[in-house]
Amino acid sequence: MRHLIKPGNSKGLSLIELLIAMVLGLTLTTGVVQIYMGSNTTERDREARQQMQENGRFGMNFLSREIRMAGYMGCSGSLDPADVNSTLAGGVPASFQPMAGIQGWEADGTDPGTINNSANNVAVVSSATAEWATTAGNVASTFNAVPNSDIVRVWSATTLPGTIESINPAASPVVVTYPTDLNPGDFVMLSDCEHADIVQVCQKSQGAPGSGLENLILSSSCAPGNLVNPTITTEAGGEAIKLQGTVFYVGKRGDVASNPPALFRRQLAVDGTAGAAEELIEGIESMQLLYGVNLDGDERNTVDSYLVADLVPDWSNVISVRVSLLMQSIEDGTVPAPQAYSFDGVSYDGGGGNGALPADDRVRRVFTSTISLRNRALGN
Repeated sequence: MRHLIKPGNSKGLSLIELLIAMVLGLTLTTGVVQIYMGSNTTERDREARQQMQENGRFGMNFLSREIRMAGYMGCSGSLDPADVNSTLAGGVPASFQPMAGIQGWEADGTDPGTINNSANNVAVVSSATAEWATTAGNVASTFNAVPNSDIVRVWSATTLPGTIESINPAASPVVVTYPTDLNPGDFVMLSDCEHADIVQVCQKSQGAPGSGLENLILSSSCAPGNLVNPTITTEAGGEAIKLQGTVFYVGKRGDVASNPPALFRRQLAVDGTAGAAEELIEGIESMQLLYGVNLDGDERNTVDSYLVADLVPDWSNVISVRVSLLMQSIEDGTVPAPQAYSFDGVSYDGGGGNGALPADDRVRRVFTSTISLRNRALGN
């Protein structure tokens, strides 16, 4: 049996009901979108902070490891630097200063408490300019770095030392135990704890099979090379250990201004200059350094004051280094508005009187650590 629907009994949605349904639907959709956008912003913020945490920890770890060993020269560390003999020939760059142990360069206008806003897309400048200042005859290697950020160079002996079996300056070989990780081009400290010599390995050959020895050839065939028939003061029984100089600075990949800032290092090249740039940690916007100095020369080697690099009177009296790294998130737009932060004794809130915050929406965080130089903080 059929049931017929009479036209009068058929009902639909009125225009008002449709409008109400659309409003409710739009309200729900807007809420969902806002929740999604809020969750997305929160997630980006969390990822940015997590990445900064990791980068800051890794950056401080690199610096701590190198600075802690600054000035370590094997048993020659107990000698007066003036008593260390060098067999290196002419052509050694003025920046080759291994007996300094640690050297710093203060960026212009970045004393603690001085307003020094960071800026994106800043161009790098040469380290040979007046942007950086130092004391006591320190000579900087030439490379490009981000201005308003300090530079530090550390010198130390690396790798395990080899025992010197014999020395024959007339024939130019130094016979040492094998293996030593010493290679042609390396600068080497020879020392018997009473005498020390800085030499350069130009060639290396293996000793007799099964002898466990290798020959280090100290000729003039490499650059800068050694003097002909050099005078070597170290005696057999001493040690041979590689010298390494490392510069740390804030730079940019390819020296391109639009690239994010990063912590770079340059290690000693075979010609005595700073070698190729190595990017270590990106997102390090600025590095500020203070040097703990034993001003009164007491035997306990205690820090009397923390000074910027261009006020350090004697670098051999630097006992510790206070490092402050300003980290930034790599991507812009991780937070809805510029964030306030405090760095190097200044609080940046974006208001008048202390400079404007950078025109970006990055997260920033400061990492600070005081690093003691092992070979200088032990007392005499």
